[in-house]
Amino acid sequence: MRAPVTQRRRSWPVAVSLGTAITLQASLAIFSIQVMSAVRSYSNGESLYSKGQKDAQIHLLDYAEFGHEEDYQAFMRALAAPLGDRVAREAMDLPRPDYERARAGFLAGGNHPDDIDGLIWMYRWFHDSRLMAGAIASWREGDVAIDEMKKLAESLHSSLHNGQRDPRLVTEVRAQASRINTRLTGLEQRFADQLATASREAQRWVIGMNVAVAGLLSLIGLVIIRQSLRERELAEHEIQRRQNLLQQLLDSAAEGLFGVDTDGRCTFINRSALKMLGYRSEAEVVGRSMHELVHPDCHRIGAWPSQACRIDTALQQREATHQSNETFRHRDGRTFPVEYWSYPMSQDDVPIGVVVTFFDISERVRTQDALRKSEVRLAKLIDAVADAVVSMDGTGRIVIFNRSAERIFQRTLADTVGQSFSVLTAPTSSAKLATLLQELVRPTATGMTAAVQELTCVRADGEEFPAETTVSKLETDQGLLMTIVLRDVSEQLAARKEREARLALEHSSRAKNHFLSRMSHELRTPLNAVLGFAQLMNIDTGRSLDTENRARVKHIERAGVHLLALVNDVLDLSMVESGKLSLTLEAVDARVVAEEALAVVAPLARDGGISLETSMTQRTINPTAPAVVDARVARLDAFGVWALADRVRLRQVLINLLSNAIKYNPRHGQVTLSLQPAEDRCMLTVADTGIGMTPEQLDHLFEPFNRLGAERSTIEGTGIGLVLTRQLVEVMGGQLRIESTFGQGTVATVTLPRALATARSPKLPLLPAGADGQAGPLDVLYAEDNEVNIELMRQVTTLRPSISFRYATSGAEALEIARHQPPDLMLVDMNLGDTTGMQLAQALREDPATAHVHLVALSADALPGQIRDALDGGFENYLTKPINFAEILRVFDGYARLCAAGRPSMPEEEAAQLPAH
Repeated sequence: MRAPVTQRRRSWPVAVSLGTAITLQASLAIFSIQVMSAVRSYSNGESLYSKGQKDAQIHLLDYAEFGHEEDYQAFMRALAAPLGDRVAREAMDLPRPDYERARAGFLAGGNHPDDIDGLIWMYRWFHDSRLMAGAIASWREGDVAIDEMKKLAESLHSSLHNGQRDPRLVTEVRAQASRINTRLTGLEQRFADQLATASREAQRWVIGMNVAVAGLLSLIGLVIIRQSLRERELAEHEIQRRQNLLQQLLDSAAEGLFGVDTDGRCTFINRSALKMLGYRSEAEVVGRSMHELVHPDCHRIGAWPSQACRIDTALQQREATHQSNETFRHRDGRTFPVEYWSYPMSQDDVPIGVVVTFFDISERVRTQDALRKSEVRLAKLIDAVADAVVSMDGTGRIVIFNRSAERIFQRTLADTVGQSFSVLTAPTSSAKLATLLQELVRPTATGMTAAVQELTCVRADGEEFPAETTVSKLETDQGLLMTIVLRDVSEQLAARKEREARLALEHSSRAKNHFLSRMSHELRTPLNAVLGFAQLMNIDTGRSLDTENRARVKHIERAGVHLLALVNDVLDLSMVESGKLSLTLEAVDARVVAEEALAVVAPLARDGGISLETSMTQRTINPTAPAVVDARVARLDAFGVWALADRVRLRQVLINLLSNAIKYNPRHGQVTLSLQPAEDRCMLTVADTGIGMTPEQLDHLFEPFNRLGAERSTIEGTGIGLVLTRQLVEVMGGQLRIESTFGQGTVATVTLPRALATARSPKLPLLPAGADGQAGPLDVLYAEDNEVNIELMRQVTTLRPSISFRYATSGAEALEIARHQPPDLMLVDMNLGDTTGMQLAQALREDPATAHVHLVALSADALPGQIRDALDGGFENYLTKPINFAEILRVFDGYARLCAAGRPSMPEEEAAQLPAH
């Protein structure tokens, strides 16, 4: 395209030059007038100054001659002009000139008001210049002389006013006044000459500046003429260059550009448009109808006449149009999406065509299509999230509500979208959420996501539930979008509360175990002395007791055994309730365990006159029968009835049930123990012919420490044996059932799971070894800090004459004795004064001199955990206080045989005879 260009003269340089010259000339004229006027004003001021000084001289001489007051006043009035000028000069000499005071001074000096601004302007700008500096200096000297004249008059006036007229003073005044006048006349003449010189020099400056300005104006005129001629010569070249530049600019544009005339024919087109439409040069397009070239609908079916085209609409309506969803046709016939703008052109208010700019938006369409697909995938992903996702717009209305949110809140999408999020939160959390949202949308907020918060939300049915929420913000084309990701943490909170409760229970359990351990230790320690010495008194044949004292000792021993049973039951019950009872569930021959239990309670039945019967042996244990029955003889055959249980605890259960049946039975009563195997169960029944229980008593049967009224009788008991029994049965996977009829008796049934028979034969209960079981000498060292316990053990060892007994009252002493003379067997209390039994055992095992010493713990600490730690820490056995003579003697006999044989450890069959823990 080559657009026509109108030739026009560029007149702005001429206008600027002329304006500058006129401004300069006017400024110069104003300056010249100002300078000359100021010089004239200073000349007039000098005249007033000189006249005032001369008048003052005459009045001073008259006053000196005649002494009239009116001459003095006339003198002062004559000095008004010089003094006023002096005030003005001093005001303008200040570091910060006081022009108002200067104006007042010039007025007082008699100067015309219209001249005062010129006087001030001249002094302000030229008082230090060569024009005014000399005149100003003369002015200052004149002011000094005027001041001397004034002082002279004031001195004379003071003398005359006091009535002292001294002829000599008058003569002196007249002489000084004459000298001052002469000096002032000279200064006034010099001031006038200097002003005249300044006036002439200012005139020369003004003339010179006018000449210079005239020369400058001539030069500017010549330059303007030459420049105008040159611009005229270069105008066409500039127009051509601009046309080429415009074409290059159009060709470099990324968008397509073309123009059409009023007939719709192309007038120009840029390279980007040619490339997008598939043409190589302008000649292929310029002059052709753009409607037929680029509008496929018009070209294909003729359904889009040119009059209805958006390009023609812009031309006809003379306003820009925009289309974002059109398609243009490529030269090869394919179409592509475009976005275009049409801008009408006019000249002298007459339409001449339209300029069209367009973009190929194929990539944008593909991106939008991919975005739509991505939004669909995102919507599916949001719906698949297990957490609730709720988004709100800038007004706080819900716009996104995924399926998990529908499930958690029990609300449908249709019922929730458009509502405020406050319908989903409890009133206690609405304010908290509002504050959180306000903090997040603040312009000063640094993050896009808020920290995890706990809120209380509400389901559709009004149920409140705790939730963890994370709030984030996102700026979108539609505005701010706030998204809340919410998780129902009801189960987690319940689990946390359960965990906290469990930890609290464990803490309570540890505290209870510690208390029970201390209680057991503190009770067993005195019981050790009570039961130990009672047993010694019973078996001391050298100093036999009479019948009455023997009965008293029997009462002491019975009370000690009762208290010990109470301590043991409390400890067992505590371990069962805390779940820390260690059980070994295995196949157990129920017949053997039943026989063991019968053997244990036989002495009790004999003392109470109760007959024991069992359906397993079909024999009666009469009151006159021996106290201990050999279980081997009691077996009828080689086949057992096997149950899944802990052997020791099952025997404890049967002993408790049999003991209760014996204690609560009248004399000559009967207790029957029967074993009834079933298909998958094994039932052991204990029936008695005792006093029985009422239904009301049965309701409170398993309440700890509730003896159901038996505490008012002579029957001993703790009230927790039956409670412990039921819990032991249940932890072994069984069931305990109690049936009773008041006045007829009670039936207790233990039901346990059946088990397959095992090839290993169970250990049968063994009788305690007699005194003749001692196999040889035994050196025993006892580490104990309690003197009573030491004395008791010393007396026990006297039952075995071959035992050499030594003791130490502290851990350090025991370690020293053992290192100096190692014993065969060392009994160690677990709570020594200066150390613990575990620490002493470790020191003994680490020392080669004592590493071979056999260690047996003897302590009042009876908790299973303490026993297990001791056995793991180097002790070979663990005995609890109070001392059981049979057990301790069996230990002595076993280790005596071991030491006599020179063996480092005890064979399994002999170790089985020692007390097991």
